[in-house]
Amino acid sequence: MSAKIDVTIIIVHTFEKNLVRQTLRGLRRAAPQVSHEVIVVDNNPKAGVKDVLRDFENVLHLPMERNLGFGAGMNRGIAHAKGRYILIFNPDIVIRPGSLEKMTEFMDQNPDVGICGPKLLNPDGSLQYSCYRQPHILLPAYRRTPIGMFKFARESVRHYLMINESHHQEMDVDSLIGAALFTRVEDLKEVGIFDERFFMYYEDNDLCRRFWSAGKRVVYQPRAEMVHYHRRASADGNFFTQLFSRFVWIQIHSALKYFHKYRGAENPRLNYQNKKTHAAGSESIVSAS
Repeated sequence: MSAKIDVTIIIVHTFEKNLVRQTLRGLRRAAPQVSHEVIVVDNNPKAGVKDVLRDFENVLHLPMERNLGFGAGMNRGIAHAKGRYILIFNPDIVIRPGSLEKMTEFMDQNPDVGICGPKLLNPDGSLQYSCYRQPHILLPAYRRTPIGMFKFARESVRHYLMINESHHQEMDVDSLIGAALFTRVEDLKEVGIFDERFFMYYEDNDLCRRFWSAGKRVVYQPRAEMVHYHRRASADGNFFTQLFSRFVWIQIHSALKYFHKYRGAENPRLNYQNKKTHAAGSESIVSAS
């Protein structure tokens, strides 16, 4: 019988062949002390990432016939996962030593947590904001159009990005960036995998929201650190350039799907925390009586 694998690391590749090599080299240098496997879902086999993977052990290459998008690609990888945990992972991140172990330990010790995400750093070591509050319908306009120059719009974006919160301490959050999400296979089976209606963007907000609705916490865990070589394709160029950007319109399309899906719905994190507070208050009353 083969040994149980702790973590399955899943990467969806489209155009980032050299970044995949960098990421896998970083994983090798980190030398995690938890058993793990790597699955690379290849949305663009013609780009030649298969040649890169020959230099690395324990990597399963899953070529797709067409570009399925991020969420659907991840779902194909999840179907082949053998680990008890899954790290949903971008091809442009370098794991710092000890981080995989810290996330595994944290999840082992906190069964009420459904998803955790590490602290992400820019290549220069500065903080990258990776945990968010619930988005609102005007957020894409604030971030992608000249409306974002106004003070009310800037403050709204800062609120969404949780810029005024301390990112040096663990905290419950509405959602985490999909670049690095650590979760249990059994929880994914219960809550559901990625909604494939989101080709790209907002699939992470959607997944985290469904975890909260299922009573499973979503937690930012800064004890684990990773370096994210992040380039937002949807933010490239000026306003007029973005008007003709395919990535911008994909993002807008996904935003419309997200807000339609959850129109009128309350914040599930607040509902969860209110129920916990009410339950704790009831227990205190019973104990005192």
